[in-house]
Amino acid sequence: MLQTLSLLQIEEDALTVLSEVGAKTTLRYAVQLLTPASIAARLAKRTAIQREDVRDTGELFLDAKSSAAMLREHDKDYMH
Repeated sequence: MLQTLSLLQIEEDALTVLSEVGAKTTLRYAVQLLTPASIAARLAKRTAIQREDVRDTGELFLDAKSSAAMLREHDKDYMH
């Protein structure tokens, strides 16, 4: 079943993944994944965002907490 969010169409599975992402990170990050996920769907010549679009874009873009943790972990590798 497809859900329509504004001008985006998203499959139910993808919406479930987005809600899981929002619960683990932030709702803002989950919503921000919609744009790159829709681009990934369009590049695959699909009209609706699918689960793999959300998962793939989630691997490409980090949420703020993960990004900050990575920077702290690799602090010595950066210029100060």
